[in-house]
Amino acid sequence: MPTTTIAYRTTVGLLWILVLWHSWESRGLFVDGSAFLVQIARREWFFDFYGPRLYAMVLGQFPAIIALFLGVTDLHLLAKLLSLGLLALPTAFYHVALTRVRHDPVLLAAVLAVIGIVFMTTSFFIVGEYNTAFAVVVAVTARLMTAERLTVTDGAFLVAAGVLSFRTYEVMIYCGPLVALMIAWCIHRAPERPRFATTLHVLAILLFLGGMAVAADSLIYPFSQDHLSKTAATVLNAWQNVQFDLIILAALVIVIWSIARPADLATPKPYLFAGFFLVVLVFSPLLSLTDTLVRPHAKSQYVARSIAGLVVATVAVLIWIYRSPLADRIAVFRALRQPVAARRLMTFGWLMVLAMVPSDAFLTLEWRNYLQTVQTIVRQQNGVIPYESTPLAKPPLQMLVEPWILPSQSLVLRSKPGDGIIAPPKAFDSWQPFPPAEPYPLGPFVWRE
Repeated sequence: MPTTTIAYRTTVGLLWILVLWHSWESRGLFVDGSAFLVQIARREWFFDFYGPRLYAMVLGQFPAIIALFLGVTDLHLLAKLLSLGLLALPTAFYHVALTRVRHDPVLLAAVLAVIGIVFMTTSFFIVGEYNTAFAVVVAVTARLMTAERLTVTDGAFLVAAGVLSFRTYEVMIYCGPLVALMIAWCIHRAPERPRFATTLHVLAILLFLGGMAVAADSLIYPFSQDHLSKTAATVLNAWQNVQFDLIILAALVIVIWSIARPADLATPKPYLFAGFFLVVLVFSPLLSLTDTLVRPHAKSQYVARSIAGLVVATVAVLIWIYRSPLADRIAVFRALRQPVAARRLMTFGWLMVLAMVPSDAFLTLEWRNYLQTVQTIVRQQNGVIPYESTPLAKPPLQMLVEPWILPSQSLVLRSKPGDGIIAPPKAFDSWQPFPPAEPYPLGPFVWRE
């Protein structure tokens, strides 16, 4: 079994290596990300179209905007920098959480579990602000539940996280009050309450409650009723995310076993049974060799985000209970006070993260192939290109196609203004940013190798 130091360092190293690789492969362009980059180049400014998600949206665009101000007109470089900003923001918060819990194997196991179950199974759609919202909740929970007293440093971090969460994502409708309650509990149990530190903690409570209010308002008065309806309809489609299914099944085996027989957490038995699902997860990319649709899909990561939010909130509550006096009354938490049981749980959390790497690498390589194919198509033809005449209309590339974004992806990948634009499928009649025959003029902005 690895030590907490090894688990912490390897996970942090892995996360940042993946950030750099995913940025290099321009994974931030997936679906909405291409439209974001088109608008950034067109406006030469931030793309900030939705107030309730404004802060995470803008922060993720900073590297690209800085480069733009420095005169960069290479959409390839801007795509990498946009990807870097979008990926680095939630990763930084997970890094904070890991650093804070690195000496406690049980808390470290909880944070590792969230990274494996949530972040690595839903973040291919990295442009989604929910990635940052989830990471903020985990980082704040880790910070609060490892604090021995109220400090100005912790208070300042909570305020900064609260400001960001004020306009980040609808998940704050339930995560906002949860975090606010945890902060209030920490203030209540603090042995001392220095005035300035306490003031910062109280301000953070107000900010997180404000985030809840903004989130509620965004659902009562949505940006688009059609979008809200489609989002609600996708909640039950989380099962389509094979990566999420397998890793959540592994976690559920441990949860159910620990409730039924908590003493077994100090033995290999529950982890061997749960490990079966991790082994299947490791080899899940091989499912792409079959004709079945049961295999890792980049597009299926988006539909699991709502259930993933409930996982984050549940883990936050479990961490809170573990650090409270109530833990002494619960058999599972008493069992985890044993070093062997805690170490085994931490090891399994670490293996959950590692088991996600093969399918993540598979999807990233598939995305690289997709972008290269789109690039080849638009540079070899002029004018509007029928989708049906391209390799994108056939598996496996067909599985990465989102019809409305095809013109934007084409526009981003053009090497000169005269290159082609791929039209959506003929049957597509929904909204798109611009007609394929009338692309936005992007001036000097083109994709350079």
